[in-house]
Amino acid sequence: MIKQIVKKFLSNYGYTLRKIKKKDHDLNFDEILVKYLPNNPVIFDIGANKGQSIEKFLKIFKNPQIHSFEPIKDEIDILKKKYKDNKNIYLNDFALGEKNELKNFNITAKSDNSSFNKINLDTDWVKVRSGQNNTNVKNYVEKIEKVKVITLDEYVKSQKIEDIDLVKMDTQGYEDKILEGSIETIKKNKISIIKTEIMFDDNYNKYLNFIDIEKYIIPYNFRIVGIDMVHDNMFSGLVFSGDVMYFNKNKIKF
Repeated sequence: MIKQIVKKFLSNYGYTLRKIKKKDHDLNFDEILVKYLPNNPVIFDIGANKGQSIEKFLKIFKNPQIHSFEPIKDEIDILKKKYKDNKNIYLNDFALGEKNELKNFNITAKSDNSSFNKINLDTDWVKVRSGQNNTNVKNYVEKIEKVKVITLDEYVKSQKIEDIDLVKMDTQGYEDKILEGSIETIKKNKISIIKTEIMFDDNYNKYLNFIDIEKYIIPYNFRIVGIDMVHDNMFSGLVFSGDVMYFNKNKIKF
């Protein structure tokens, strides 16, 4: 009844009420992935942490094959117990980077803030995070451990992986190094979609710009298709970062 009244009112002014199809809406990132990837995608989950992305991918895809990478032992041990019966989830207790090496990793009280990059201790962000995790700024980095790092190229070669539907990176400012170690896989046109976090703020001793990511992928047919920002400038919140999605134009038709 209300719909009919609204339609009649709008018609008096020369307008027509019609339902907007879902495809006409701005899709969120999960909806984009579901629309453009198969139900059984091969996914690289780089920076698995507590398995947040694994849970999401299992919900939105019917039968994904997920290769997860997480160097924090406590976190990966929990994931191995949780997913021990899922043969489509490959849990790797090392990091990806620009070369094969052992490297110092800063493990923080809130483990998803852990990074190869050092944290700037004089920021409001670390003060707030310290309070939220019942510690102080000085002790927010709980320990520094040597962790194994290999390249994505090495992993793809050793596992005989032919195609990767999605590379998801959330590694606190180390994304450019991961792409540097992925260049042969990128050149061979094996990756369809890259979804990466880009941190623009000063919470770590290194921040990224778009060029730091795009110099590795734009020459090889990738195009930016979406940006999901956390705040839109450096002065409006504790975090100035965003998730950015790129399509390989040779692999994804849109």
